[in-house]
Amino acid sequence: MANPAKQEAVKELNEVFQKASAAVLANYQGIDATSITAMRASMKTQSVEFRVVKNTLARLAAKNTPFEALDSNFTGPVSVLVSYDDPVAPAKALADQRKADAKKTPKVICGLVGGKMISAEGVAALADLPSRDALLGQMLSVFQGPTTNFVGVFGGLLRKLVGTLDAVREKKASS
Repeated sequence: MANPAKQEAVKELNEVFQKASAAVLANYQGIDATSITAMRASMKTQSVEFRVVKNTLARLAAKNTPFEALDSNFTGPVSVLVSYDDPVAPAKALADQRKADAKKTPKVICGLVGGKMISAEGVAALADLPSRDALLGQMLSVFQGPTTNFVGVFGGLLRKLVGTLDAVREKKASS
């Protein structure tokens, strides 16, 4: 690979692969360039980078990165959806695109989350997960449950005590 442009492309892609927290490989065959450009802009708003990659260059760039596990999947027309922050973002971005226009959505090949390869079905399952904020809210609700129940029970006991004391006071006042 003597071509300096290709060497630069491999170097840049290698940096992307090293920084990525999650990625999805998808086959973009049959989608026109205008739709890909619109999809790329839409995914950028969701903090997902959409790249069409050359397979040979991607295989070279994947060496010594977690993407090395995807080496055999770099065949045919392949695009890579990458997120640097949220491991669920690429799967959710594709799911949102599928809802908007199923015919102009790349077909998922596989994914990579936390350095581990997941199947297309795993990517779909990942897309169905609630958002990180929703999961944190659910977890907080679970943690607050026992405390809330304790406060409710304690409040009920106090109401009964006050009611009993009030009944005793009324009885003494009437006698």
